[in-house]
Amino acid sequence: MHVIALSTREEFERYVDFAQDVYRDNQYWVPPDKHHLTQLLAGEAGFGPGSKIQPFWVEKDDKILAIITAVNDDAYDRHWNERMGHLLFFEAFPDQDLAVSALINGACEWLQGHGCKAARMSLLPGLQLPITIDAYDAVPTIFHTFNPPYYHSYIKNSRFTTELGVVQYQMQFTPELAGRYREMVRQATDNRVSLRSWDFDRLEEETEIFSVLGNETFSHHFGFMPLPKPVYRGLTVDLKDFLLDDFMVFAEVDGQTVGFVYSMPDLNQALHPMRGKAIEENLEEFQRHMKAINHGVLLIIGVKRDYRGRGINLALAAKSYLAMIDRGYKTGSYTVVLDDNWPSRRTAEKLGGRVTRNFIIYRKELN
Repeated sequence: MHVIALSTREEFERYVDFAQDVYRDNQYWVPPDKHHLTQLLAGEAGFGPGSKIQPFWVEKDDKILAIITAVNDDAYDRHWNERMGHLLFFEAFPDQDLAVSALINGACEWLQGHGCKAARMSLLPGLQLPITIDAYDAVPTIFHTFNPPYYHSYIKNSRFTTELGVVQYQMQFTPELAGRYREMVRQATDNRVSLRSWDFDRLEEETEIFSVLGNETFSHHFGFMPLPKPVYRGLTVDLKDFLLDDFMVFAEVDGQTVGFVYSMPDLNQALHPMRGKAIEENLEEFQRHMKAINHGVLLIIGVKRDYRGRGINLALAAKSYLAMIDRGYKTGSYTVVLDDNWPSRRTAEKLGGRVTRNFIIYRKELN
């Protein structure tokens, strides 16, 4: 049994392909974007030299048994004044306790070698969202992590403890709820808040506004660190063909942009039935699935600190959800929300949301 630190493009591609074997018989899993994940592993996803990324796998008799990626991010450490390592993209076959233990220990040793005092499992903005603890019998929404239940035993056997929980809310759109949303928008506009959709003809400029606001409004948010513009650009310019401008909204007060919402169609509703088929080679089938999407995902919402408490957050979300309703969507989600982020959770509840999925973040002190 050997823990291998990976370094070549061929190894990165094998790493990404490993999940196909783990989830071969799982009807709910959605394959990741292979090209994008390979770029992440190779350090080519816009994070720069301050992000040290090291993928590992453990193998026996030339067969991969489990994979994990260790990350040490200078921007995170500077922002929070701590030496935190991150463990991401973990996948493993069942009944591989010794192999997984060796793999995680090896990754933690690498983090210690880079000065890390603790390791966090499964959360780093721009790279991975937390792993799931329920809803194993449902297709995840776009960008959310899906994993087998047995991963939690592996992680806890490696002496990680629960650090924080995360929830996802879902709204069932109804005429009554649409009326409530219109009232939220009206109250904001009556208070001289202007709500406008993003201008996709000026998407580079809109992305600049998005990146500045995102880094400012999330500066005190657990687990967040300032993200470089190329990471934001990956959510906008790189995904332009899949986004809808009326789902994405800026809030302005006296000509100043003070808030934003980033929402999108749940692309997993189209990607899941493709089951890994190349979109370019099956474009007609993919477009048919895209037209059938009826769930929208509100992924990121932020309001400048001095403008909070005025209902701007509710108006931003409401305008986005109204656009979904206008397009015939049946449901929407509000995600990702930390368990103890009660201002955000109360916002989701006022928008008619109920918790439908739960996720978890793990932590381990490195001695």
